[in-house]
This record gives sequence, structure tokens and C-alpha cells, in this order.
Amino acid sequence: MTRGQTMADPGLGPESARPEPAGDHPHGVDPHSRHPDVSLLAVGGFAVVTAVATLAVNAAYNQGHVVPPLDDVYIHLQYARQLGLGEFLRYQPGAPPTTGASSLLYVLLLGVVAVVVPSGLLLHAALALGVVCFAGTVVLVALLGRALASRRAGTVAAVLTALCGPLLWGATSGMEVGLVALLATATLLAFVREQHEGRFRVLPWLATLLVLTRPEGLVLVVAVLLGVAATLVARHRRGLDPAGRLVPVATRCLVPLAAALGQFLLYRLLTGSAENSGITAKSWFSRSLGSPLEVLDRVVATVQTALQLVGGVATTEVAGPGVAVLVALGLAALALGRPPRRIVAGVLGLGLAGVLLAVATLQTALWQDGRYLQPFLPVVVLLAVLGTRAVGRAAADARRGRVLTAGIVAVLLAFGLVSAPTWALRGGQQASGIRESAVSVSQWLHGHTPPTAVVGVNDAGAVAWFSGRRVVDLVGLTTPGLARPALEGSGAMYEALAHLPVDRRPTYFSVFDHTELLPVGELQAARIFGDRPLVSFDAKSPDRDPGPFGGICQTTGDCRVISVWRADWSHVGSGDAPDAPVPGRVVDHLNVGDLADEAAHGYGVDRALVGLGDSTEVRSQADPGGRVVVDSGRHVVGGEHFVLRGLTPGRPVTLTARVDAREPVADRNTEAGVVAVGADGHRVGDWAFATGPGSWAQSSVTIPGPDVRSGTLEVTLGPRQPYLAPYPDYHSFGYWASQ
Repeated sequence: MTRGQTMADPGLGPESARPEPAGDHPHGVDPHSRHPDVSLLAVGGFAVVTAVATLAVNAAYNQGHVVPPLDDVYIHLQYARQLGLGEFLRYQPGAPPTTGASSLLYVLLLGVVAVVVPSGLLLHAALALGVVCFAGTVVLVALLGRALASRRAGTVAAVLTALCGPLLWGATSGMEVGLVALLATATLLAFVREQHEGRFRVLPWLATLLVLTRPEGLVLVVAVLLGVAATLVARHRRGLDPAGRLVPVATRCLVPLAAALGQFLLYRLLTGSAENSGITAKSWFSRSLGSPLEVLDRVVATVQTALQLVGGVATTEVAGPGVAVLVALGLAALALGRPPRRIVAGVLGLGLAGVLLAVATLQTALWQDGRYLQPFLPVVVLLAVLGTRAVGRAAADARRGRVLTAGIVAVLLAFGLVSAPTWALRGGQQASGIRESAVSVSQWLHGHTPPTAVVGVNDAGAVAWFSGRRVVDLVGLTTPGLARPALEGSGAMYEALAHLPVDRRPTYFSVFDHTELLPVGELQAARIFGDRPLVSFDAKSPDRDPGPFGGICQTTGDCRVISVWRADWSHVGSGDAPDAPVPGRVVDHLNVGDLADEAAHGYGVDRALVGLGDSTEVRSQADPGGRVVVDSGRHVVGGEHFVLRGLTPGRPVTLTARVDAREPVADRNTEAGVVAVGADGHRVGDWAFATGPGSWAQSSVTIPGPDVRSGTLEVTLGPRQPYLAPYPDYHSFGYWASQ
């Protein structure tokens, strides 16, 4: 037993607690030795082997080709190719700048590569970068483990990280996972190493790169900078640094925040919005849920699920069993250590909690096999090892401590040895699904559509990359102005597409027949898909294991069919006029489902119950003369309010509605189609909407002249008995005001 080592220390104590033998320097290299650290080379090489083996499994599932397991990979590649051609943030030649790529730094790196590498090799360059970043992350985990505990702890954490299946999946996917993991680990290591001197010369620049790589990176950097502030204050209080010396250090450490602000300003300048379009399309805050508590409920539920998955409570496919407990023990061990280690514990705990909370605000937080959380798994693994070390040190004697520590490590290692090949197999299967669907459809489009074709898609990556055709991204990631309509439903999507300039409207559609993410299949009701698809791709892949996070659409059977349609825009505008003549002259028209028109009329749905949806829809109906009418609408449970304009004061207003007010269940009478009508806050009567066998029916109500006091009139439609059921339940498509 060495001096300074307690009986409970099974040989895994801090390096600083015992004499430091040659070659056992906590920073990984003996300053007096010119020889490389063999253990670091070993864990780095092991990481390369596991990553390459993962890619080999992918190739085995795809006839010798490595295919990304996500369509999103091609979005990054497309932005990078355009950047290599000198078009920054432009998804296609001449297109307006957009922020559909979730990682600015990753696109910039690939864009530099695209300048010198043919586009056909850009995917391979992305995969190679992922392998290098993964190996670098493993080495940095070893160094961070040494800095926080011991050489042995660092090595164990590095080996377990190299066998972390989800991280291997992400690092070899072609996405930015490996780069984020590398920069996150490097930033934490720089903080720990530079903390004792308080100068933080390297940390700000690594943190700057991290905030430019992912939004979650900014969250971790904020936690680190709070740790920097705590360190500087502590040093000042202990008299180690006068205030004048701390000013340049503090100023330097503000560079990452300035970089984040600069990125937001750049986005705002180039695109008109400071927010990444992916966040707009995926955030719970972008959805109309009726109450902040509804958003909070979904965020909390996502956090709970993530903790169960990553913490080894609900499954052991992400990490070993009971990892959450070991992580908590690891944080506690750091918090009970010396003051600098307490600050580190706070940084790690706050950083991981902040990242988890930030990710949980996205509806897609756990999609794509938890891609947003994968880069931070190395920190989880390291803390689990520190927790294991703490358990061993708490044993009654050294022998029991060693046995207990070895047992826990053996269990974690066993699960790692199972996890790595399992996730490699899953990635290969998913890549096969992408090849069969997105890649195959894209190649078909390249050979069967004219070069001038514009293709509306729900997955924008592969189509733009392989087909060479201009795309309209229905999700709104790479096409401006479509993210919000996509969230609001098929009616808003139809109206947004119909309002595009004629030369920018899709001439073809390549969409899933059925998918929960985006109601593209419902657009068929708008008659814009033509009579029948030109071709349909029906996935032949067998049903696959969805994995702990639920898998992705193309491989779980949720969207097995992709059809290509020739677009038909001949019915655009057919819903602007009422179905039957109205008295007098039409002075105003509210097109429900058209977000721009709704905003112009101050339109809103007054939900009867918090949490009820009011998503838009689109329908069509043939009038008595055979003319097809297409219109968007909303499902209303409760009521509506809107402002009519252009009225003549003192004259009665006839309000005509296009509404489907049929009972939700045909043989019941809930009076779902009867509403109370209000004008500028005064109730003027009840309105029983007409019903019919078609998609909607037309009916009118008259607002008396004395209630029309000015050129504008706020109309409310709602329950006749406020607060209590039964509530109006109908589908509203449009209103016309005539005098």
C-alpha cells in the first residue's frame, strides 16, 4: 500500500494522492519522457477498431456500400457541397439562405473538404471524420478520467466509451455526433486542467467551437463558464489573484458567448430569423398546446423517459444496469472532494441536466436513436466509472473494495461487449431501410423526371443529394416559410404551397403515404397529387427491432410506402368564393387554415379544454355543377374569434360560413353544430350551422345593423353555456361577410 492510500482504496485513488511514477502523469504524458503513452495509443486504437467494425457491419447489410442510417446526413452533405461551390447556407443553387443544417461548424468543415474532394467522396470524408472524432473522444475520456481520479479509472472509462453502442452508432452515422462528443469532452478536460492555475487559455477556444457545433453545446458551455466564474471568485477570495489579473481571463472566457450571439445575428441577417429552422420545426414551444403547463408536461415526460433509457432503468441497451445510480455516486464523490472538485461536480451535474432539459423541449428529443443525447454519453460513462470507484473506496477493506469494483466494471464491460455489436447491427439494418426508400426514390427521380422538376418532399436530404432536382421541403427545414404550416397540419401546408410563386411550386411530390411526423398523406384530399401515383416504393425489408428509442420511420414499418405523384394545381383558389350566392356584396373573407389570412383577421380558436388540438385539414367537394372546390379548415371544439374589416357602420352584416357541423357520432344529438354569436362583446343570438352529406355545408346568420358600430367587427362563436359541456364540435373552413 502506497503512502496516502487508504485501506478502502482498491488502487484507484487519485494520482495526486500517491507518488507519481514515471509514465503515469495525470495529463497522459510524463513531462520527462519523449515516449508516447502506450495506454492512450491502445485505447485510441481500440476505438478505431470498434468504429471501423461498425462501418463494416453497415457495408455487409448494403452489398458492400456504407449507407447512412438517416436521411438527415444528406442534408449536411448538400449544404456542404453548396458551400464548396461558394453558396453559404444555400441548400440548392440560387435558393434563399436557410438554417436546415443543425450543426454550423460541421457543415463548415465538410464544406472545406468539398472544395478539394469530389462530391462522390464527401460521405466517406464525413464517415472518416466521425471515426477520427470518436477515437479522439475516447482518448480524451482517458485523460479526463486521469485528471479527475486515476490512470486506471481513465483507462476503464475509455474502454467502456469505445464500446458504447449508441455513441458508435452516432459517430459512424455521418452526422455531427462524433464532433460534438470530441469538443464536449475536450472542453471539460481543458476546464479541469486549467482550473488550478485559473488562466483558462485553451478553454475559451474549444468552447467557442462547441457552441458553433450544436445548440446543446451552448448549454454545456454555459455550465462550464459558471464553473469558470466560481473558480475565479474563489481564487480572488483566497488572495491568489487580484481583480486586475482576473479581468483579461474573464473577458477571454466570454468569447464563446459572443460567438453564439454572432451565430444568431448571422442567421438573422441572412435568413430573417435568428433561430435554427430545425428547432422551429421540432420544438414543443412552436406548437399550440393551449397552456405552458402542457409544454412543461411533455418536457418532463421526455426527461423521465430519457433518464430511464440512459440511466439503465428501463433498458440496458443504452448503458449498463443502474448507471443512473453510479453517475449520482460519481458526482457525489467529486462534490465531497476538494473545493476545485466540487466546482467540477457542479459543472458536470448542471451541464448534463441542462443538456437533457434543452433536448427535452423538442418533440423529436428521443428520435433517431437519441442522437441529440449521444455526444454526452462519454461524460455519463466516466461518471459511472467514478461512481464505481467511490463504491470500492467505501468498502470495509481494500480487498473487498477491489472485488466490488472489479465486479461492477465486469458487468459494465459485459454490457458494453453486447451493446457495440447490437447497435452496429441496428445501424446496418436502418441503413438498409434508407437505401431501399430514400436513396432508391431519389435515384428514380433522377432518371424519370425532367431536370427542371421541382419535387415536394418530406425528407429533403437524399432527394436533393442524388436526384439533382430542386426540392420543396414540406417540413420546412430547408425551404423558408414551411416550418410553421407543417406544425399546423395539412390545411396550412396546402395553403402555404398554393401561395408559392408558380415557378417554385412542386411539379412532383415524393412523400410517405402514411407518417405520424408530417400529415403529407392528407394532402391527397387537396387533389394536388393527381389521380394516381407515378410509382410507389413499398419497403421489402422485414420488420426490425425498433430499439430503445423507437427506431426511425423507414425501418419500423410506420412509413413503408413512398409514392411519387405528378402535381396538379388546377384547383388552387377554388375555395375562395362561397358555394352559393350570398345577399349583398362580399366585403371580407376569412380563409380558415391559411395562417397568413388568419393572422390578418386576428383569428384564433377558443378551446373548450386545455390540451385539445385544433390542427388544420384540407378537403375537397364537387359543387352541383361538377366543379371541384378545395379548401382548408380547422377542427374546432369550443369556439372561434376573428375580426371582420371593410364594413359599413350601421348596416347589417350577413355572415356566411362553410362548415362541417355533422354530429361526431351519427345517431347522437349533442348539438355540436350550434354556437352562440357575439359581436364586439355583445351576444346577438344563436347559430345552428347547416349540415349535408358532403365535406361541408353553407349557412348564414345576420348581425343587426346597430351592432355594427365601425368598419371593423370582432365576431365570437362559442358555447351557448360557457364553461360547461356540451361544447360546439365542428370543422370550420371559411367565413364571408356581406352587406
